[in-house]
Amino acid sequence: MIQIKPYNISNYSCSCGGEFQFQGFTWQGLHICETLICNSCGKIRYNSLPVNQSEIEQYSYFPDSETTTDIKGNPVTENWFSSKLKSISCPANDDVTIDIEKRKIYDEVIILNTLDYVYGHSFLYLLNLQRIIKTEKKKGIIVIVQPMLKWLIPGDGIAEIWTVQLGFSKLSGYHKVLSDKINTELERFSKVWLSSAHIIPTNENIDIESFTGIKPYHFQNEPVKPGITMIWRQDPDRLWVRNIYLLKGLKKLGFKKILIPVQFFRTLLIFRLLRKELGDHYTYSVAGPGKFGRLPSYIKDERVTSFNEEVERKLCRIYSESILVFGIHGSGMLLPSAHAGMTLCLMPSKRWGNFAEDLLFSENDARTAIFQKRIIPLNLNIFDLQDIIIDMVTGRSQFIKKFIHNEEL
Repeated sequence: MIQIKPYNISNYSCSCGGEFQFQGFTWQGLHICETLICNSCGKIRYNSLPVNQSEIEQYSYFPDSETTTDIKGNPVTENWFSSKLKSISCPANDDVTIDIEKRKIYDEVIILNTLDYVYGHSFLYLLNLQRIIKTEKKKGIIVIVQPMLKWLIPGDGIAEIWTVQLGFSKLSGYHKVLSDKINTELERFSKVWLSSAHIIPTNENIDIESFTGIKPYHFQNEPVKPGITMIWRQDPDRLWVRNIYLLKGLKKLGFKKILIPVQFFRTLLIFRLLRKELGDHYTYSVAGPGKFGRLPSYIKDERVTSFNEEVERKLCRIYSESILVFGIHGSGMLLPSAHAGMTLCLMPSKRWGNFAEDLLFSENDARTAIFQKRIIPLNLNIFDLQDIIIDMVTGRSQFIKKFIHNEEL
């Protein structure tokens, strides 16, 4: 964590020979910046503080030249992350509501900022609370959150919740009113720290029940008919289509939605193959956002068109009753992987750099973990996928027996 009140100001020289003077903090959303102005030429500089994504990619932005550099001053080619920093030059002027929920009064606080334009990023930042609550016993903990994630905040150990009434897409830009309101709230405290809010929140397993209130799948107390659940997404960038070049080509032409029926057909086929081998010993379900197509009666349609706390909890209960969930790599796999017994993630081409970022582990033994949390290429043959799923759900008990023994020499 870093202290921002009182703030230890660093010295930066301007190219004109002047010195940059600290003016305060700018809260873009996922970027939290110190704002500096040269005392000679008036040039403005924004330095992103090393928290959240900036912990590994810390940038400086100069709005007069619209240039971005890394912490060493090297030019940065515009990317998804730097573009959000540059949005400071074009602030949105609309009002932003922040609902302040005060649970306990503190004079010294640590702030966990979870604001982002991507649900999965915000969710992972939020999971830092497990470590913060466990470790921090003196300072009050404040969480800055968007409405969709507020239901996940634990009931105990939190001093205040600041709910920013903006959807994820709105956080691609910069809202000056939001920044000003956050700075005003900071005036209430004598000392303020920012949590590092690591992208991967902890090396320890996440106790997901402390966030959702729902116990994950328990192999010693299995349902009568355990579930096999597909996590459905019909946003065109994450469709279950094997040929990435076909997907990219149709996306470029503006026809990417015509591939949704392809995904639907593949969904029907994989469940038909699974049911043929496994019969009615399992419950088959499809869950997630989107309602394209009508599923046969033996597949429970748990898909939704919108989310709220009630819907989220219902879906988590479905995951927690599933011996296995499978779906396309992405943020939609985080809650399913945390609650289900086993997870099979289908990784699209060109996404291997995000390996395992969408999976939450509960296993303590490394071999059990690699059996129960698997990542395979999305373009794998559907019959190979069938074999893997069947082997996981029917072969786990035999696999686990190999680890049940005493320490006799």
